[in-house]
Amino acid sequence: MKPLVIYDGACGLCVGNLKWLRRFDRLGIFRPIAYQDPTLKTYWPAADRKRCEEALHLVLPDGRIFRGAEAFREILMRIPMAFPFGLLMAIPPLPWILRTAYPLLARNRYFLGAHGTVSGLSARKEGR
Repeated sequence: MKPLVIYDGACGLCVGNLKWLRRFDRLGIFRPIAYQDPTLKTYWPAADRKRCEEALHLVLPDGRIFRGAEAFREILMRIPMAFPFGLLMAIPPLPWILRTAYPLLARNRYFLGAHGTVSGLSARKEGR
């Protein structure tokens, strides 16, 4: 199983980040899927929609789950071209700043970015 990147398919910022992820994930490491996708439970039976609404999730095959800024950092750490950025995100005080700022960004994501679209963006519909 590939690591799952669970994002908000109705959020313009989230969909924009997903486009970035697809460009840099040339090895096809991740399976991105919108939390609104009805097949999410097929890939992650324990998915909690409420928690997925609150933050980006990275679900690893070994069962570890990262949310929010930590998920973003862990994703970067697994993409060879983005690895240095993931390392930078681990240098204090950046982890604290990112953990503090992420909830504010997440709560205002619809205001800050145009609305995205779920259709055509899930892993299932793109054949990933």
